[in-house]
Amino acid sequence: MILFRALILIWIYISMVTAEICTDDLCEFTLVVRRARTMTHTGSDGKVNGVEILRNGSLQVKVHVGWAEDKDGPIVPVEETITADGVQRNVILVNDQFPGPTLEVMEGAQVVLKVINHFYREVTSLHVHGLYMRGVNYMDGVPYVTECPVLPGKNFSYRFKAEPAGTHWYHSHVISQREDGMFGAFIVHRNRPSTPALPLFVQDWWHEEFLSFDVDSWYMRNPGPGRLFGTMFSRGFSFDGIELTAVHFTSALINGRGRYNGNNAPLTKFTISSGETLRFRLIHPGAEFTFRVSIDAHSMTVVANDGHDVEPVQVQSILVFPGESYDFEVLGNQANDIYWIRAETLWSGRGPSFESKNHTQEVRAILAYEDASSDEDPTTNKPTCSEDNPCRVLNCPFPSFPKGSHTECIYMSDVNSITEYSPPKDSDTVEYFFTFGYIVGSSINARMFVEPYKPLVFGEPYDVVTCDQSCETNGCQCTYVMDIPANKIVRFVMINMGKADESHHVVHLHGHDFRVLAMGFPFNNETTGHWLSANSDIDCGNDKCSNATWRNRPAMNFNRPPVRDTVVVPANGYTVIEFRSNNPGHWFFHCHQTTHMNEGMAMIIREAPENHPPLPLGFPTCGDTIQDPQPLPTNETTSSSIQLSIPVFIIILLSVVIGTTLVIFAVTKLCRSRSQKGEATEDQGYPNEDTPL
Repeated sequence: MILFRALILIWIYISMVTAEICTDDLCEFTLVVRRARTMTHTGSDGKVNGVEILRNGSLQVKVHVGWAEDKDGPIVPVEETITADGVQRNVILVNDQFPGPTLEVMEGAQVVLKVINHFYREVTSLHVHGLYMRGVNYMDGVPYVTECPVLPGKNFSYRFKAEPAGTHWYHSHVISQREDGMFGAFIVHRNRPSTPALPLFVQDWWHEEFLSFDVDSWYMRNPGPGRLFGTMFSRGFSFDGIELTAVHFTSALINGRGRYNGNNAPLTKFTISSGETLRFRLIHPGAEFTFRVSIDAHSMTVVANDGHDVEPVQVQSILVFPGESYDFEVLGNQANDIYWIRAETLWSGRGPSFESKNHTQEVRAILAYEDASSDEDPTTNKPTCSEDNPCRVLNCPFPSFPKGSHTECIYMSDVNSITEYSPPKDSDTVEYFFTFGYIVGSSINARMFVEPYKPLVFGEPYDVVTCDQSCETNGCQCTYVMDIPANKIVRFVMINMGKADESHHVVHLHGHDFRVLAMGFPFNNETTGHWLSANSDIDCGNDKCSNATWRNRPAMNFNRPPVRDTVVVPANGYTVIEFRSNNPGHWFFHCHQTTHMNEGMAMIIREAPENHPPLPLGFPTCGDTIQDPQPLPTNETTSSSIQLSIPVFIIILLSVVIGTTLVIFAVTKLCRSRSQKGEATEDQGYPNEDTPL
């Protein structure tokens, strides 16, 4: 059975690796997901042993021969081991690959994605990030919103039309499975490409499964941005005074490889020829940290974001947030050598009033020219930014870099799409305000999201925790659902300000792409780059900023605004997007930073409820009874709970006393019984002196 399963997985792996773009009208794929261990090797006999990294970077098997005893085994190819950053931990494999296989189809193709769940106890799902799922909302892959999750040992086939064209990606939408490895690229081609494009996954990485951070998270129980590993003063901040995340940085990977603490783990290498233009598909499937991606001695020409073409923008680096993607091109115009590809976090120091540290949190890969023969690491350096040659950075979430850094920001709202856009009529436009923040915990409009108890696609009555009128002023935990009408231009004003505006948020809308019309940033100190006060364009309406309106409506960019499905909302600022409501369904709308989303920064957009597509026959069902609404967590103890706790304590105390007494009595009786038996045995075995023989 094990051999048969291994042969199936090998066949799937080979077919995925060697397969070309599927150009058929119907494209079928099978994805088998399972858990494994990094830094292990499976031998031809099926036995799994650990591997260690030698000084020269080779991988040597450590054969387990007894308790706490290993012996040196053979040197094995790097391709036969999932190394990650050289530290052993659990990882999720898709068709025995990490990251999962790249799937490529033509625009308009019908796609069948069969997901086989080989987890022992976990459910799973699959969301194809960036696809419309038009007419098949129930294939969007969000458990308890659009589907029942796939049970262990079971499978489910997702069927949908491949649109729009561009760089997209698939991932699990169950708790933290994406962060542990369940993701891969999903590319939709408008025309068959003449040259290949290379996926470049950049992600943060820890040495335990990411679920442990959610289990420990204070976001779940308390207002504020969490205290996973101590106070605000122990956590990382960027130079603008904004917290990066409550989770500490451990490591990071590029295409599943990196190094931890200076070890010699293998790195990902890309090859380029002199004079060649190489296209990369940069995707951030990770959890928490934003990365600044650059290539030593090379500029990068950005040609698309989230799969949508833009007018080319030449930059030194790109800031990529979790959930975002960019297509960029690199020209092989340097000497035949090897160069560092760098992905650095925005970390500048600890605490909001930090002193800047000369320390970098980063992961590297290698760009090697075809004729370069060196097997050593590159020795190249980052470019020196100067007044005559400033460094240009795309996708800044802040107004500017510190003065004197000679670094210029290009904001996403200033990028131009290659497609024209006609400004909508006011009568055709509806506008909504959403505040993303921590005022009552990780929330949208003071509502912490509670997952439905059965998928909403099953129709009403819903099994949800309803949001009542008090949520807007008091905050609450509920299943936040908002209706939008059919066939309107829908404008979302996404706000990140109020009393707890402590981090940037990167927001993703399922089922749609949207135009980015405007971004507002805080006022800052131009010398240091540190923020001073929130943007003044928004009137929050109340202390929770859950009833916001415009104070000063900004100019909107209707001249070919960029098209995206994921966008950053700056801390102490806002982002304005709009789209046409032409895709009825229940669409998840959430922050793509994992701890923020899992802890409540999410909601459901119910689009055109009267036009939702019917479920297909035989669609899997699930659900539970309606549960009571969950009140917000509180540290206050009510008088009723005190009154209840006293008799409960007395009952417990009496039970302990009575139980202890009974145990002592039983033990005493048992000891006496054994003593009497011993005396009887003594009398029978040895005659008394007075007994006649």
